[in-house]
Amino acid sequence: MAHRMRLPPPLLFPSTTSRPLRLAAQINYDPTNPANPPYVLHSVAHKGGYLFAASDDTVRAFSPTLQPLGQLPVAQRGITSMVKGSGKDSNAVFVTAKDGTVSCWDTRDLTKEAFRLKGKTRAGYLTASQSSDQSCLAVGTELHQYEAMIDIWCATRRPCIGCIHGKLTRGSGEWSLAYRDLRTMQIQHTYTEAHSDDITVVAFHPSPSLPHVLLSGSVDGLVNTYDVRIVDEDDAVQSTAQFGASLASAGWMALPGQEGSSDHKGIFGATTIETVQYWDMEQQEQIVDFGDVRDVALQPFRTEYLIGAHYNEALGGVCLLGGSLEGDVALINAKDPERWYLEQLLSAKTSPKAHGCKGHRDIVRTACVNAETATIVTGGEDGRLCLWSP
Repeated sequence: MAHRMRLPPPLLFPSTTSRPLRLAAQINYDPTNPANPPYVLHSVAHKGGYLFAASDDTVRAFSPTLQPLGQLPVAQRGITSMVKGSGKDSNAVFVTAKDGTVSCWDTRDLTKEAFRLKGKTRAGYLTASQSSDQSCLAVGTELHQYEAMIDIWCATRRPCIGCIHGKLTRGSGEWSLAYRDLRTMQIQHTYTEAHSDDITVVAFHPSPSLPHVLLSGSVDGLVNTYDVRIVDEDDAVQSTAQFGASLASAGWMALPGQEGSSDHKGIFGATTIETVQYWDMEQQEQIVDFGDVRDVALQPFRTEYLIGAHYNEALGGVCLLGGSLEGDVALINAKDPERWYLEQLLSAKTSPKAHGCKGHRDIVRTACVNAETATIVTGGEDGRLCLWSP
């Protein structure tokens, strides 16, 4: 396995193309508890607005303009992640929890849980991802009795009126669906040997042609890829990368020169010690090791911690979300190994803002980029939600 030497920290330049966002709206996550608000930890954008999950195991819905829509009747304990179902038009949101369950919510009707899955052991569920064909759900667990597991749940194909996925077709005067009913999901197999510690991230490949390819990252520093059609774990593992530190986030990306292709063969990973690496998983070769992102040039923004990372199709590269201890957030285009660009600086101190909005005053724990509306929502340890828009 080939490794490249670590490059000097890239320089950070102001973007010359992005339109600055302003602080358009702000609201307390829990208006009944302004003195001791819960931390806002997770966020998901959907067609009807946003869902946020907090440290008190509540999930609340808000409109696209951050108007409160109500609290979901969540019964899980120890919420660990919240992720939207695959596909642009998906109405599904999956919530994992330390109680070893993953629930599914239909954003068209948030008054009740669509269904809930429970693992075969007492291991807490930490992260989930749905395959691009919407037939499988991979769920990673914490270390339990010396094993960290990936459960592969798969659905059967059957008619299902009101199914969370699929398109309605008109025939003989009636609406009908003949797609996979996610409520029929069962564990097809479980991988138990690829990781030796908590599994912090799983991500199916986004391409419709590769719905069976999955990556996983762990506290053990490894990122693996699998063909989940294969039951035997030794045969299922396709490639492995060692990041040298606990993985906080990871995902698929296009390799240089392949930005127009959907069959991404690269991965990015960010660790809990704020380091970032890119890998070519087909060749099992490290492309670049950026080291500690806090070493990037101090102006015009200093990153003090990473909130997250994602592959941005429009920019053709990985975007990092960095934060400051004062509650500012930066969206950084990290496509170029030598020159990073500050696409957005979300700061109530320097950005235009709506009357009465003050922005965050503490660490930001979640940020959700909505490419369709060109907006970003953020939530943090101050219990505030902020909407940033053009």
